Parts: sequence; structure tokens; C-alpha cells
Amino acid sequence: MVPREPGMPRRLCGPRLDLPHESLLTIPGLLFHVADERAAQAALRAKRRGLYRETKWLELADQITRIGRGLIALGVQRGDRVAIVGDPSPEWLLADFAVQCLGAISYGLYPTSARDEAEFVLRHAGASVLIAEDQEHVDKVLPMLDRLPALRKLVVIDDSNMFGYEHAALLSLRELIELGNGVSEDDFVRRRHAVRPDDPATIVYTSGTSAHPKGALYTHRALITLGKQFHAFPEFDGFRDIRSVVHLPLNHLYERANTPQGMLVKGIIPHFSDEAERFLETLYEVAPQHHASVPRYWSKLASRVIVGIENSSVLKRTAYRAAMRVGQVYRRRCWGGTRSPVLGLLYGLARLVVFDRMLKKLGLHRVRLALSSGAPLPEEVQALWQIWGVDLKNLYGQTESGVITAQFEPFPQPGSVGLPYPGNEIALSPDDEIICVSPGSFSGYWQDEAASVEMRRADGIRTGDVGMIDGRGALKIVDRKKDIVITAGGKNVSPSRIETMLKSSPYISEASVVGEGRKYLTALVEIDVGTVSEWARANGVAYSTYRSLATNASVYRLLAQDIEQANAALGRVEQVKAFRILDRELDPEVEGEAVTATRKIKRSLLQQQFAHLIEEMYADDEERRIARQLH
Repeated sequence: MVPREPGMPRRLCGPRLDLPHESLLTIPGLLFHVADERAAQAALRAKRRGLYRETKWLELADQITRIGRGLIALGVQRGDRVAIVGDPSPEWLLADFAVQCLGAISYGLYPTSARDEAEFVLRHAGASVLIAEDQEHVDKVLPMLDRLPALRKLVVIDDSNMFGYEHAALLSLRELIELGNGVSEDDFVRRRHAVRPDDPATIVYTSGTSAHPKGALYTHRALITLGKQFHAFPEFDGFRDIRSVVHLPLNHLYERANTPQGMLVKGIIPHFSDEAERFLETLYEVAPQHHASVPRYWSKLASRVIVGIENSSVLKRTAYRAAMRVGQVYRRRCWGGTRSPVLGLLYGLARLVVFDRMLKKLGLHRVRLALSSGAPLPEEVQALWQIWGVDLKNLYGQTESGVITAQFEPFPQPGSVGLPYPGNEIALSPDDEIICVSPGSFSGYWQDEAASVEMRRADGIRTGDVGMIDGRGALKIVDRKKDIVITAGGKNVSPSRIETMLKSSPYISEASVVGEGRKYLTALVEIDVGTVSEWARANGVAYSTYRSLATNASVYRLLAQDIEQANAALGRVEQVKAFRILDRELDPEVEGEAVTATRKIKRSLLQQQFAHLIEEMYADDEERRIARQLH
């Protein structure tokens, strides 16, 4: 239960949601309507051989039609499932749209999925065709074809490294398009006109932190509604040709709402890198006006800036510290609702001389709207970006509920996840679980009626998150209902709040709090290799591998300082009394690893795999050492 004052609100309603005509509530209906209206305008841009190539909407519609005709030639029927795997690319988008135009159901696999998870998802949804990015993904799937009787064909987007591959199931994307030349365009048009708003469009698989992933089924109506909701920010009003950079997996609901739906409902122009690893280079070159990412990336980008400043000249460090002093006071005044003209002028100078130059090196100096979702965003990280001049807002959503709430006001005060999206209603159950009613939510789980009934109740979707509504009427997330830790002393503690604070350190990549039934809390932490290695080089600390960094006493002391700072802001029962650094880096592509493809921690599995480190922290000799420190 969450402590709350009497009379605090228990329900919030979003504003009215306006949707297009029924004929435009299918992906093919809206897609070809937009293509007709914007025929000669840019739909997307992709970097190829060092140059950005623009695809106009007329070209996009033609390419989707060609792929769709090829899929018809392969025998894809209405209701069939077609899977897509690979890093974000225009071809991923084209294939996704083409499948949905046929009345078939598209779904994606995380490109970092381990073999066992990929096999489960392919079998569970019963994909008849898999469209794979390149040889790497083909090599992952080919050995399991005999165990996947429904999977008939593997279409390879980039077959440049497929020399010597001879298998009846394989064909290239080019061959698929050639195959489609034998299918009339009228056949494709008839199929896309036959799609109805309440037909299933896509399956979005959950992260699977505690069990196998579940497939959330979305209809065409729900997807377009989700897109309209997602982009209901005033920063988009009256603004066209909004550039974005795609770097999150396109099968994730967050990126689905951001990119394909953003193209259709808001005219977002996505930009694709030639290689996923060169995302930062693309960000710098494109200088987007809209950027949506996850807390992990926002933290890593901020950490790069901080470490760079720490290793810069004395003059630059002095200028930065002066600008930060002004920025912190200015932003706190803004959050409190008081503004000083003199302070505003000083902050403008700080931005011009220091912060804007920093942001230009990242490509974030033109961002009108920045979003974070997918996990809790540390308040310190959000505050830092806002001080630097980036309007970073919190967005709260789930695979099943779609988008739920967001911070809609400019430069919102960190700490909440804002107000309901248009069309949404949220309420708190008697035990403070957040319940959401949204027109942009899922229809149910694929092939799991029992779980669907459990999730979708008469009063709305049970999110599994514990929340509260603050005095300003904004929603705050406390923790996952099932993750609340009860210590040996009977205290209820929110581990995610503590973990979020720990991860605000530029040197900590992941943190998992331990303490169920224990006398005190401890933590397992994974170091951020990039920032820790930069710190090590700057401070003359020798290392060769992740393990050599993780076991170095100087690195331990470095993290201890940041953890102590986090403890200072926590109540006594919430403080982390000991920690251990994981002696190996978590890899989502390793089978049985304690992290999902989206790098969410599988808490119970992590504690099993690193039980030896946990027991060290609770050994009697360590308890005595802790007692000596506290008394």
C-alpha cells in the first residue's frame, strides 16, 4: 500500500480523442491515403554509402505494393503470420506495411534474441514466412527449421554474404519482388481494400522478464489510435517535416507508435543509419527535431558528455560548472512556477556559450520534443537534460495498454509520468494498482485466453504497477506490484525506485536490489563499460577486459562513492548497505541470460546466477563490518 493523504484523487481522465473517418482506421487505408496526399514529399531517408537517400511517398507506396505482391506469390493469406527480424531499416518498415496491407498479421523478433527465445516466438505465433535482415539472422533460424513446420520461407533482405547457401526455404528480397511480378496489382488492391479496422494487424511480444514472452494482439483500429495518442503533444502542432532518428527495435510497441504510426498520423520523417552501431553518428548528422529513446540511452548519452567534460581543459570545466550553477537555479525556479528576467538572461547566456555547443556535438540542439519510456527515468537524468536545454518528458506505457500517460507541459518537473493521453482513463485499485482504459490498447494475448481474461477486467487493464496521484494531479509510479520487497523487519520497499537512483550514476549500467526477507538491502550492479573505461584511462588504471575492470579495487571505490550519494537521498530502510559488481557483462543474445532482449533484468534469474555474490554480502563477517560502520 502507498501512503496517501485523505481526499487525494483516485481517478484521472484524459481529454477527448479525435480519430479519422472509419475508412482511414486501417493501415492500408491510411497508408495509401497519405501516399496520395503527399506523393512528392519525403516519407523517409536512409544512409547508404555515406549519403542519405530520400524515399518519397509515391515510391514508398510502390515498394510496399511490390513486396505485397511477392508475399501473395508465396501464398500468404489473410490472417497468416509473417515474422520480421533485424535492426531498424526501411526494408523492415516496408515489409511490415506490406504484410498488414494483405490482411495478414506482422510481428517482429528482437534482433538480439537468443536462439531459444527466437524459436519460441516463431513457433508460438506460427509464422509461415520470416523476413530476415542478413546472414546472421538466417544462421540463427536455419538449424531450427525442422522444428518449425509452419515456417515455409526465409526471405533475406541483405544476401551479400550468402555465398554457398543452398536451401529450398531461402530466397532474397529481390527474388521475392521478382516473384510478385506474376501477381496482378489488382489482386493486391482487392486485398488491401478488404481489410477492416477491427481485423488483427500485428502481434507485439512482451519482454518476458519472468516467463516466456506473451504476444499482445493489436487491431488496425488500435494501432492508428495508438499513433494519434502518442503524438498528441503541442510541440507537434502546426509543424511539418519533423525529422527523427530510428534506433530502437521496430518490433517494440514504443518504436512502432513512434515511427510507422508517426509517419502516418503526423508526418514524421524517420532517418535510418547504414549500421545500427553508428547511431550516434546519425544523430549528429540528422540533428532531429523529435527524439524518442529509453532511459538507458538518455543516461549513456549524458554520461558521455559528463566524462568528456571531466577530461577537458580547466577553462572548459570552469565554464561548465558556472553554467550549471545558473542552469540549476533557473530550472528549479521554472519548476516552482517563478521566473526571474535577470536569471533568464543569465541562463540564455549559459545556453549560448556552453550548453548549445555541447548539444551540437550530439546533434540534439534542434530537438523540440524528447521522450523517454520503457523503464523508469532517473529524476537526475531528466533534470540534467532539461538544464542543458532539452525538453525531455516522461512517457508511461505498456505492451498491453499502449500509451497511458505523459508529461505534456514544456520542461516538466521530474518525478511523475504526467497526465492521461487523450481518450484514456486511469484509476487506482484498493491496493493502488494502476488500472487503465484506453482505445489504443491490445485485444488480448495471442493463443492465451486465460492470461487475456486475467489482464483485461471489466474495469480496465491491470497494469501490475503500483502508483499514486500526487497533489498536482499527476500520476507517479511506485514500483511493479510483484517486485515490492518486504524485509525481515516487515518493511515494504520499492526496489525500482532505488535501482533508478543507482543507475543515475554514469558508471552503473544496471542495478538490481536484493533484500526479500533479509535484514537490509544490498545490490548487484553491472558497470557501464564505456564510461568506466574512459575514467580508467584518464586516471591511469590499467585494464584489459570487462572482468579486469569489474574486479579492480579503484573501480569499486568509484562506484561506492556514487552509491553513497544515492543513499544520502534515501530513507534508512531503503539504503543499500553493500554491493557487488557483476564479474561478467550481461548479454541478451546468450541463452538463459538474466536480461531480456530489451535489457530488462530478470530479477529472480539474476539472483540465482549470482547467488555467490549475494551470499558474500550477507555473510556474518560482513554484517559485523556493517554494524561497526553504523554504530
